[in-house]
Amino acid sequence: MYRLEFLLLALAAPFLLFPTLKPEATLAVLVLLALFWMASLARRRPWPVTPFNGALLLFAVMVGVGVGVSALPDLTLPKATGLILGLGLFRWAAGMRGDKGRRVALALFLLAGAGVWGMGLLGTAWSLKVPGLQVWLERLPGQVVLLPAAPEGGINPNQLAGVMALLLPLPVAVLLEGRFSWRDLPRRLLGLAGAVVWGGTLFLTQSRGGWVGGLVGLLTLFSLWGLSGRRRWQRGVGLALPLLALAAGVALVVHLGPEQVGEFLYGVAQRQVESPVGTITVQGRIEIWSRALYAIQDFPFTGCGLGAFRRVVWVLYPPFGFPPGHDFAHAHNVFLQTALDLGLPGLVAYLALLGLAGAVGWQAAVSTPGPSPPPLGPPQTWEGGGGGVGERAGVRAVALGLLSGLVGLHVYGLADALALGSRPNFLFWWMLGLLAALAGEGESKKDE
Repeated sequence: MYRLEFLLLALAAPFLLFPTLKPEATLAVLVLLALFWMASLARRRPWPVTPFNGALLLFAVMVGVGVGVSALPDLTLPKATGLILGLGLFRWAAGMRGDKGRRVALALFLLAGAGVWGMGLLGTAWSLKVPGLQVWLERLPGQVVLLPAAPEGGINPNQLAGVMALLLPLPVAVLLEGRFSWRDLPRRLLGLAGAVVWGGTLFLTQSRGGWVGGLVGLLTLFSLWGLSGRRRWQRGVGLALPLLALAAGVALVVHLGPEQVGEFLYGVAQRQVESPVGTITVQGRIEIWSRALYAIQDFPFTGCGLGAFRRVVWVLYPPFGFPPGHDFAHAHNVFLQTALDLGLPGLVAYLALLGLAGAVGWQAAVSTPGPSPPPLGPPQTWEGGGGGVGERAGVRAVALGLLSGLVGLHVYGLADALALGSRPNFLFWWMLGLLAALAGEGESKKDE
């Protein structure tokens, strides 16, 4: 059943990501998915039992509200279909119980991440913001493809940076996993390749917010890895890392001043728009945030419509620091944007999902599934056959890699956003589904 569901989602994905390209086909795949999910109601579990379900119910209700109150269907439709794809992938991944099912879901997630990376690399409009990188940027292919409905100037490198901040901790976690053995060499080489390629791409985007998100995601991974360790010194290092990083950050802000730090991260204050693809400086972000807060104050329970803020702002709260009609896409803060899309109840549901992801990921990382194997026994990773330290290391690597990626994404999202329903946003929901599958590790396979 889950194989068929994934096949349907894979076939539907191009039409849900680009719904206006072939409207009739989009409608057809939506009807097909609806019929499939309605047929699943006859089964004993129409939706996998997960810790996320209560928050997901509130979130889904508010998505309906956000769609219903929108006066701009051309902006709302792509976000709505993107969320349908994301929630469908959550449902499928959460239902992939058992070691084999989770390995399949994880492998397909990594393939999807590599696909998003490849399309981003070919469709991004690269710009030079950091001196000294020109020699490397000249070697990139440039904008080879223009995706449907993408900006005429190409994909913003900041958006690609957000995806890389989300994905980067997972291959790094593979490198930390267990003791080395020659049997694990192919997997570790793939982890090393992913870390180098995705980390290098993040660096070349020149997105300072993406850099901060990626670094915080890796710092979170190393810290949680230590805190979930068995030895006291490991837990001590895990606790010391964030404290040292926080002290270093505070010292830097005190030494340079908040304004200089903001200008380093988001551009010189006197310049409003840095590049043709719409990089916004710190002053521009502050002005956008103020307009977002006005809109949330006026529409606290419903938001101003899913994906509609980018045009509503010019009607009700026109900013002064931008050319008239300038499209800055979103509120440049994922939490403000969620409240704008779905109202404060939707933001509460989103925060609950993040909190549950943290709890589920941590619980999976610290749980030991079975007795320890002999000290010299080869480690096993996410495989059946007795559990033990090797299996725990594999589950811990996946759980902490996913959790650290979510942290990196949302640190990046403090001053930028992969908005709800945006094209790469389905990776976020897929990650939540993988964590939900970890939470259901001990349940029997009633849906298979």
